[in-house]
Amino acid sequence: MNSIRRAPAPSIRIASLCKVIISAVFIASAGISYVYLKNQLKLSGDRQIELERQLAEVRKENEGMQLQIDNLTSLAALKKRLAQNSFGLVPITTDAVVRLNQDEPNGEDLRVVSNRPFRK
Repeated sequence: MNSIRRAPAPSIRIASLCKVIISAVFIASAGISYVYLKNQLKLSGDRQIELERQLAEVRKENEGMQLQIDNLTSLAALKKRLAQNSFGLVPITTDAVVRLNQDEPNGEDLRVVSNRPFRK
């Protein structure tokens, strides 16, 4: 027989190679997912901090406006402005006042309510 034999070729174990490739892909995708999720967590935290800062600013502005409203609508401030005649009000004249006589029991009488002439 033939005395020269070929050396056996190294065989590649397909099953173990597939296991290594699948586990490497799984570990790589898990690592990439971890980094992505940590990045999203950081961005969300930064956004939350910014929104909380804006909320604090708006609350501070609201408190200032509420104090201003309270000051402008207080009885003392209104009396002071009325004393300065800053409302632009004019005194009421007696010809613009309508008086109803309640002494008369008959309420069906027609009365003049205004001194202004009637426009057609």
